[in-house]
Amino acid sequence: MDFSKMRHRITFLRPTGVKLNSMGENVPEYTEYMTVWAHVAPKTGREYDEAQKLRAETTYNVLTRYFPNITTDIRILFRGRFLSIESVLNVGERNEQLQIVAVEKDRNGVDV
Repeated sequence: MDFSKMRHRITFLRPTGVKLNSMGENVPEYTEYMTVWAHVAPKTGREYDEAQKLRAETTYNVLTRYFPNITTDIRILFRGRFLSIESVLNVGERNEQLQIVAVEKDRNGVDV
């Protein structure tokens, strides 16, 4: 593992429940779980047409040290952007590093 590449600070956000917004909808609520060093790199960027509205989607590869209990219900805060974890891979099953695939979302969990 090349630790010199881990120059980005990310914060894992754990879900703590739901709250009602001004429209009476249930919105998930997150609190800070831990802040760690990681390597964050865009994997793909694509644009697609959804109901005649152009949308952009960015997928990120996040590489960090191994931490237990990192699952797909946790979100990542990176430079003011929210990333939703799609998959978590314990590289080599050695409990040394995690490779995370995440997609950028807005504050309420909707694709950006």
